[in-house]
Amino acid sequence: MLQHLRDNSRGVISFILIGFLVIIFALTGVEALFNWDTSANQAAKVNGETVSEMDVARAISMQKQQMLNTYGDQIPAEFLTDEYLRKPVVENLVQRMVLSQAAGQSGMAVGNTYLSEQIASAPQFKNDSGVFDNTRYQQVLRNMGYTHSTYSKILSDEIIINQLQSGISATAFTTPFQLDDVIALSFQSRDLAYLILPAAKVRDSIIVDAADVQAYYDANQQMFTSEDEIAVDFISLSVTDLMKNISVTEEQVRKQYEQNLSSFVSAPERQAAHILVEGDNPEKIKTIETKLAAGEDFSAIARELSDDLGSKEQGGDLGFTKGDAFPAEFETALAALKVGEVSSAVKTEAGTHFIKLLAEKGSEPPTFEEQKASIEDQLKRAEAEGQFISQLEKLRDLSYNAESLAEVAQELGLKAENSGLFERNKGKGLMANAKVVSAAFSDEVLQEGNSSDVIEIDSSNVIVLKKTDYKPSQVKPLANVQEQITNTLKDQKAKTQLAEQAAKLISDLKSGANFVDLGKAAEIEVKQSKAVTRSSAEIDPDVLRYAFTMNKPASGASTFGSVITANGDMAVVALENVTPGSYEKVTPEQRTAITAQLGSIYGKNDFSSYQKFLKDAADITQ
Repeated sequence: MLQHLRDNSRGVISFILIGFLVIIFALTGVEALFNWDTSANQAAKVNGETVSEMDVARAISMQKQQMLNTYGDQIPAEFLTDEYLRKPVVENLVQRMVLSQAAGQSGMAVGNTYLSEQIASAPQFKNDSGVFDNTRYQQVLRNMGYTHSTYSKILSDEIIINQLQSGISATAFTTPFQLDDVIALSFQSRDLAYLILPAAKVRDSIIVDAADVQAYYDANQQMFTSEDEIAVDFISLSVTDLMKNISVTEEQVRKQYEQNLSSFVSAPERQAAHILVEGDNPEKIKTIETKLAAGEDFSAIARELSDDLGSKEQGGDLGFTKGDAFPAEFETALAALKVGEVSSAVKTEAGTHFIKLLAEKGSEPPTFEEQKASIEDQLKRAEAEGQFISQLEKLRDLSYNAESLAEVAQELGLKAENSGLFERNKGKGLMANAKVVSAAFSDEVLQEGNSSDVIEIDSSNVIVLKKTDYKPSQVKPLANVQEQITNTLKDQKAKTQLAEQAAKLISDLKSGANFVDLGKAAEIEVKQSKAVTRSSAEIDPDVLRYAFTMNKPASGASTFGSVITANGDMAVVALENVTPGSYEKVTPEQRTAITAQLGSIYGKNDFSSYQKFLKDAADITQ
């Protein structure tokens, strides 16, 4: 690619590029190349405070990881795209900033000691012994893209937002009248009678005419139209497959090991401790310098005066570094120390550091046995990558106008396979890959019958394909769907007949007929249930749910209705009486639980309203 650009950077293209640059310089000046809009890194602004693109990127990354941890490979790929996640993530960051600002204006804050305790007690920062591990803490923060300062700010905001939410939610309460209403409704009982009209009996008696099947088929052609299908021959070329046919001798492995050994450079690891002073605080810096000069214990000074909450309780211990864990100024000063020595004040973006080298260890070269497997893999991969590049060019050239990919595969010593017919959205394996499907159904392959371009599955795996069969979209023959249509028509007619029978029963009941007598005439048992509650297990759940949606009957009368159950049967229900729940019949423990639950619900609603009020009142730009 780069060589291609170099080769084409002469002649007409170069003059066009230079012409564009001349126009830019003439219109804007040279400084146009160096001045950027400072708002480019701004995702949103809340009351003058910026939500940066870096904040959004971190939040999107964390959201992706949480979704993967929860759903694994089951989650659709489009749900993990930045475009899909960006809007809700920005909205969440804006809402959090609004709440954080409100909490700060209310005087809420988090003490350094408490914040340090929260960090030290977090399980993700502890070692296998359950003790806070500063090295792990620093590593986790680096993986998330945080420094100690930025992470502490986020954690502090989280804590005060929770304080704010708790403060508002805790003010909610439940009045005695509300409690009475909830008890009356939740512990309500009902008297009812019902019978079940079985769908199977009705369905078995239904005969569907061939004319009805034909009419349904003719009227619903789109329901029986299959998608078009394609079958392709394909050749897959991958580094992994090529490696399987490569062998290396122990002599080659040992020779490579000797080469690695001769070029091995020891990379010392240094264990550092520091005392951090954030911001501009010359008095505190002078105090620390005085204490160090007087020979006071470094770790004791760190515990007393360091602003690094993540390391102060460990005497400033930051763990080991290979020279890339800390800012350049920090690493330079550390490298100049001998074990036990303390540096003078060192300034970085985080603040002013006093650094102590606690220990140093060299890196010993690995043994042959330790490296043998990885060197074998390394040599095989190197050979396979060379073959891959050579084969790739040949595959591209040979497949371009090939009549058959089988001949191409034979010449390259590869394997040609056939996919069999597959629909656009129902392919398996490689045929489910979006790039492969797009190529297979492209005009180039589908209409013109050419081989596809080489499709890059990933950097070390490509595929080329060519159509061998095609089955266009078509209406399935009636014979193939006749049974499906017959069952559908039976279900529809059975549902209609059940509805008619239920309507006739309800009409008779409203006219004063006895429910039990009607059931006997239909040879169906009428079930009587007294004082049933919402949790009664002896009644069909669909009937029970429906019974608790029916209107309360007038005194001495009943309310009637019907409902289809989960298995397609029809239930006819007579609601005879409704008895409200009684405060006296509810235990004190139940009343306490209900009161707490209502308070929690009201508290959440109050906090949601408060959030909306804050957001509506805020000056937000996105």
